[in-house]
Amino acid sequence: ERFPEGTGQDSGIHVHSVLCLPIVTAIGDLIAILELHRHWGKEPFDLSHQEVATANLAWASVAIHQVQVCRGLAKQTELNDFLLDVSKTYFDNIVAIDSLLEHIMIYAKNLVNADRCALFQVDHGNKELYSDLFDIGEENEGKPVFTKTKEIRFSIDKGIAGQVARTGEVLNIPDAYADPRFNREVDLKTGYTTRNILCMPIVSRGTVIGVVQMVNKLSGSAFTKTDENNFKMFAVFCALALHCANMYHRIRHSECIYRVTMEKLSYHSICTSEEWKTLTQLNLPEPIYKEIETFQFDISPFEEIWPAVFIYMVHNSCGKNSFELEKLCRFTMSVRKNYRRVPYHNWKHAVTVAHCMYAILQKTSGIFTELEKKGLLIACLCHDLDHRGYSNTYLQKFDHPLAALYSTSTMEQHHFSQTVSILQEGHNIFSNMNSSEYEQVLEIIRKAIIATDLALYFNNHQQLTELLTVGGLDLNNHLHRDRVIGLMMTACDLCSVTKRWQVTRLTANDIYAEFWAEGDEMKKIGIQPIPMMDRDKKDEVPQGQVGFYNSVAIPCYTTLSNLFPPSGPLLKACRANLSHWEQIARGEVEDILPSRPCDSGPVKVDN
Repeated sequence: ERFPEGTGQDSGIHVHSVLCLPIVTAIGDLIAILELHRHWGKEPFDLSHQEVATANLAWASVAIHQVQVCRGLAKQTELNDFLLDVSKTYFDNIVAIDSLLEHIMIYAKNLVNADRCALFQVDHGNKELYSDLFDIGEENEGKPVFTKTKEIRFSIDKGIAGQVARTGEVLNIPDAYADPRFNREVDLKTGYTTRNILCMPIVSRGTVIGVVQMVNKLSGSAFTKTDENNFKMFAVFCALALHCANMYHRIRHSECIYRVTMEKLSYHSICTSEEWKTLTQLNLPEPIYKEIETFQFDISPFEEIWPAVFIYMVHNSCGKNSFELEKLCRFTMSVRKNYRRVPYHNWKHAVTVAHCMYAILQKTSGIFTELEKKGLLIACLCHDLDHRGYSNTYLQKFDHPLAALYSTSTMEQHHFSQTVSILQEGHNIFSNMNSSEYEQVLEIIRKAIIATDLALYFNNHQQLTELLTVGGLDLNNHLHRDRVIGLMMTACDLCSVTKRWQVTRLTANDIYAEFWAEGDEMKKIGIQPIPMMDRDKKDEVPQGQVGFYNSVAIPCYTTLSNLFPPSGPLLKACRANLSHWEQIARGEVEDILPSRPCDSGPVKVDN
């Protein structure tokens, strides 16, 4: 009754008795069955035979278990070696992601002894599986060759791979063509005949991102349970590979978008030949030559020739042969195009700051090197490049991409980056320098632009004040020199407070236009801005200005005048404007905003 189809060992000789014994591991797993036969004419098995066989099988079980453990360790060692090899492949040549996938697919084939391997990625948006890397059975020096061809796509609702992608479950199909779920489209497109399949989902963060399909077991009629278990362990590393592949694809795609965007931006942000050629023919009005040497010079009436004003300052400070004229013109006009039309941090502000630095350099002859003078004038012109009219705090609070790029001094680092981007072929005014000089001047520009971050001013000013107090300032000490240049940049950046009152008052209005626009944006998301940025508190502007002058501007220009006495007019003009704000704050005079730009006459400041 228990052998209705015989024992399989009859071979024409009738089996008289059978002894069947299980081979069980120490943990109770049944791994095999031993079947012993005796033919007619021999005594049947009895209990003693069973006891002897059982005792021997106990040792056999231990031996088999040990063999399995050794094989498992060998497989694990092989897997560890493979993972190390994959890691080296990935980190040594991250661009060859197809090679990485090939590496993994080859190992997967060997792991389960399959003839072919396919890896499909899941496009959840279009509900499709797709692949462009195929195992077509070719070999090169004994190694499988994978062919990259036109991408094949098919619906996630079709086939065995589709079901695995939908359900996330492993499928082991011993006869593919007998299974109605098998999708023959891939065979038809590739010309290959599939007999059996082991299909495994690749899961990342709980989502199926791919399907690995092993095709046609080479040793045996179908894939085994052991193959499934080995493959499940391996699927984890397939997920890592797919994640890397997808991440690299996104990076490459973003790089392509970035290059196209930069190409378009370059076209629109670089000056034309007509623009720079026109600049070379401009002459400055006669009054400028005298007034430009004063700190209180107002550039407002000369908007059309601001680029020419800057080039004149460069030539007068550094010499006419300091830069190639064509490159200097191209650079200056390109810088102008890269300033946005914001109320305050604009092209006018850039030229104004550059002029203040020019005036300081003119009155401190012999203190700064030619390289420093070039770097500082360029730094001032470029110190607010591509400013959007918003503070660093705003960009960080709203998680702006620039804040992700630069965690500190966000806009200042961006301004320097923009400066370097303009210093390209045809606009690189420093191209005649050797590599050492070029590195030095770029570092001067970088430090100078970063120093315009007002958050850095307070510590810098304190350090300088202490050095001056104890008489320890040494301009031959590069750290001390950097601090002095940093203070000069702050003084130039704030120089609107040192102009005559009408100019200062108009500029303050431009500054608050930016502040209030930022405050409006914060209110939209329910954040109450600080009073300075709240247009509903515009009546507090005079008091705010008095506080700013006393805490920032006056100390800055006081220290600067102690360093360089010829800069004293800046402090005197600043004090005069502070007096105006104090009178308005006390209600002694009315705050009347000038309705039109004033002329360019110099400020009268008592000596």
